[in-house]
Amino acid sequence: MGGPAQQQATVPNPAISDLKSLKSRLMGEMGTLNDTLKQTNSDMGGKKVWVGKAADTWASDISGRRSRIQTLLGKLVPIIDAEINSLPEKVTPNEAKLYNMDRYRY
Repeated sequence: MGGPAQQQATVPNPAISDLKSLKSRLMGEMGTLNDTLKQTNSDMGGKKVWVGKAADTWASDISGRRSRIQTLLGKLVPIIDAEINSLPEKVTPNEAKLYNMDRYRY
């Protein structure tokens, strides 16, 4: 029991699956946030909702924030990709079990 065959058995790395899921959710949230801020900016900048100097300033601020948020969130994608690439595709069943136990600990 527990000889060389068991030691060589591997399973997909659950950390990679979690990171890919995180990346997918991040991309979805980025799209939602971008669309929401784009629509808000369009409504404000198009003079549909509010007009005047304060409205112009607010619309400009939203446009700047939208760009800044996209830049900051966009920096997370390569970080996640780098972490995925740094991990082994397969791990031992025991390593996978320990990872799964650890992620649900908090």
